[in-house]
Amino acid sequence: MTQTVTATPFSLWRHYDAATTGLLALSGAAMFGIAIVNALLRYLFDAPLIWAEEIARYAMVWGTMIGVALAYRGGMHVAVTLLVDMIPEKTQLMLRLACHVISLAVAILIFRSGHILGGMLGGLQGPSSGIAMVWIYSAIPVGAAMLLIEILRRLWADLRLLRRGTASRGVAS
Repeated sequence: MTQTVTATPFSLWRHYDAATTGLLALSGAAMFGIAIVNALLRYLFDAPLIWAEEIARYAMVWGTMIGVALAYRGGMHVAVTLLVDMIPEKTQLMLRLACHVISLAVAILIFRSGHILGGMLGGLQGPSSGIAMVWIYSAIPVGAAMLLIEILRRLWADLRLLRRGTASRGVAS
């Protein structure tokens, strides 16, 4: 049931794909870099950065939320396909469409919940970094919005397959 959506000829989508992938890489690099530097400072000089673990954790939150959307884009979420692979391709396509609709509902719920959470707790500050928590909590609605975009892209690609009467599991744009 794995189907990937590749960059389309649209320049907008190519730039969007590159930007989101770059943001994920930046988040991972920040998390890794801060953790390594802090470990070296702690064990070599007995002088850890007070804020390092907190900032690395915030980078992980952002990376997770961005990564959910990118995993959906590439069809890389965990799936058990043993039974799905045995059913006709047209039925697989219909199941994928149903999954996209359910995923849309979940993404909207996450977006709304993240927005509410950010409004309630965004005025707080990180204990060691002093960063306003609104920047951290905004990862939830931003990640959910990115997920919504990816779901709509996959939904559109599968609707086009349905309209053409092909249920190919190949690349759809």
